[in-house]
Amino acid sequence: GEDVGEPIGRHGDIDCLAFTGSTETGKRFLRYAGESNMKSVWLECGGKSPNIVFADTADLDAAARQAAKVFYNQGEVCSSPSRLLVEESIKDALVARIAAIARDHAPTDPLDLACLMGALIDEEHVGRVMAHIEAGKREARLLLGGDRVTIGGSANFVTPTIFEADPSVRIAREEIFGPVLCVIPFRTEEEAIAIANDSPYGLMASVFTDSLDRALRVSDALEAGTVTVNATDLISPLVPFGGVRQSGNGRDNSMHAFDKYTALKTRWITYRP
Repeated sequence: GEDVGEPIGRHGDIDCLAFTGSTETGKRFLRYAGESNMKSVWLECGGKSPNIVFADTADLDAAARQAAKVFYNQGEVCSSPSRLLVEESIKDALVARIAAIARDHAPTDPLDLACLMGALIDEEHVGRVMAHIEAGKREARLLLGGDRVTIGGSANFVTPTIFEADPSVRIAREEIFGPVLCVIPFRTEEEAIAIANDSPYGLMASVFTDSLDRALRVSDALEAGTVTVNATDLISPLVPFGGVRQSGNGRDNSMHAFDKYTALKTRWITYRP
């Protein structure tokens, strides 16, 4: 932080800086650059990725398994599909499948080979996650979990948590960075796109549908750096990864990542024989 990050951000001999982390800290680096040598700052920051599931999705079991990726790594993933936008007619059936998977992710000792979900990073972070959960209990409908548990003397464990919420409430808009899924029902394709794009973030988005026309139409309309169809949170070193809006700028991975560390230079030569 102040011992390493800020001096790097302000140092006059550093021309370019790339940062992966929270949106709040990313904004600090922009400020440091503006107050020093105006170095290039490339950010890969937070996310609140929408995962849209339409009723024409035939394999709800597969959709549920992909939606349950929100519990992977205790939800400490910037591109986690933490907003589940689901068409009303299949909401109950899909949520029931996700809840069944979530129960298999009950926190256990991380050294247990059968562990699917371990501890969050530290006590301070658990406190922030639980503050979001407590806000969710007041603003939304708790469907599963929402508890802090102690395992092996550590209280840094949070159970898989599912809320059903209005898209305007805090837990549906702010990055929680924990095992919390926010379910938001919708009726029409246009409504789903509007809800998905109504976010300060734009890192990743997903669409589940058996219609190729809808997949192309919706993925084109979604404002995100990456859109996956009938899958969530896919990444490869061969293709660019990064976001828009307050999820950051620039791209990691692929040959495009080198663009961040280069600058165009123009040279004119007048030749007189």
